Amino acid sequence: MNRQTPSAASPAISWHRGGSELEPSASRAAFVAALRHGAEIVEIDVRSMRNGNLVCVHDEHLEGLGLLSNLDYDELSPVQQAEIYTLHEFVADLVLHDPAGKTTVHFDLKERGHEREAVDVLLEQGRPLFVTTLIDESVVLLRRERPEVPTYLTIGATTVGKSKFQALRQRSGEFFPFRRIAASKANGIAIHYALARPWTLRWCAKRNLAVVIWTVDRSRDLSTWLQRDIAVLTTNRPLRALELQAGLASEP
Repeated sequence: MNRQTPSAASPAISWHRGGSELEPSASRAAFVAALRHGAEIVEIDVRSMRNGNLVCVHDEHLEGLGLLSNLDYDELSPVQQAEIYTLHEFVADLVLHDPAGKTTVHFDLKERGHEREAVDVLLEQGRPLFVTTLIDESVVLLRRERPEVPTYLTIGATTVGKSKFQALRQRSGEFFPFRRIAASKANGIAIHYALARPWTLRWCAKRNLAVVIWTVDRSRDLSTWLQRDIAVLTTNRPLRALELQAGLASEP
């Protein structure tokens, strides 16, 4: 994708964690395969280690190592370091496998405190990107200090570890997220497909706010969302999504 803001004319496909059809999901091999395949958008998670090293890791807890925020990258063994894909390595792979900058980077920021540092790495490279995050304060910060970076408020936080009342209250708010979206001044939303109600999509459309749908994998659901007026469809099965999209485009 050569533009920074996704277009809703035809959903762009975001390769969730590099996709899982060519290589194991979230592995360096998966991201490299996506770039080599000419992915329009690649989604990657960003977290920070104790020493400030930015890494492309989804979970805050690494099996056998502990909390990522308690780990210093430089203190890990070479074998342990090899298990962690750094943002520096990701950028190097972008330069090597996508020198023309055709692939848009979909940064999913998991924590507060390194928002500017993360996006600046790509801005300095002139790379197209957009950001999604569950954290309202991060959206506010980036909209204020990096307004050139499209930033979307993610709707669909986990309810694991919450009481039934807390989970119900959270889900109720996610079905009607309008106040949060407006307060954060987000460029749009990244919403779980099960929470994407028609009234929310209409509300965003009326305000020209982009909609990113995540994470859709079943063929039937992919076909449905590929025909909706959304900006980006995030999936672990991007090749299947592209196949279905081509089929829909060829229909009379």
